Amino acid sequence: MQETADGCHSRRTLAGPGSGRYVERRSQFFAYATPIAAAPELAAWLAGLRRTHHDARHLPHAWVAADGAERHSDDGEPAGTGGRPCQAALAAGGLRAAAVAVARLYGGVPLGAANLGRAYGQAAKSAVSAAGVLEQRRFRRLHLRLPYPLVPLAERWLPTVAAADIRRTFGAEAGITAWIPEGALDDLPPALRPGHRVDEAVDWR
Repeated sequence: MQETADGCHSRRTLAGPGSGRYVERRSQFFAYATPIAAAPELAAWLAGLRRTHHDARHLPHAWVAADGAERHSDDGEPAGTGGRPCQAALAAGGLRAAAVAVARLYGGVPLGAANLGRAYGQAAKSAVSAAGVLEQRRFRRLHLRLPYPLVPLAERWLPTVAAADIRRTFGAEAGITAWIPEGALDDLPPALRPGHRVDEAVDWR
């Protein structure tokens, strides 16, 4: 399930960086996949790969942003032979906030468009597979202001919704701040509702 306008609260992304290698008629395809949420991160990552593979003439790549927007580039290869196979490797896993790129070292034997596209696709798939998939839920930060007699109720409820990063303050009233899965607010006990507030900020965990 993805983050979409219809209110879904979970997504699939890459569990971490991954890499792979594929050889086709002496051409070597070095593939890399990594979780990336924002465009500036993507630019920096691609720049690093270009430095690593400075002898590669092409670096086709694809990226799916956190909101599902897609971007891909053949980077000088024949149209549709590099970027789209990379994009397909991400789409096959329903991934978001994820990128894959493949550096090609030419082996001296022309591959033709069909073989080239297949080789880029196989390399991209191997990197995505090596990275693994992580299921994440969307969390929002909940703030509670409570009279002290209601604190035990809040403390009992928070673990039932897998609340994280719970912080407490004590003054004239008790204060509790915690990250809770989106949708969990529907189960907030009525007695706690008068003193609650939820931030607009989102975190994926």
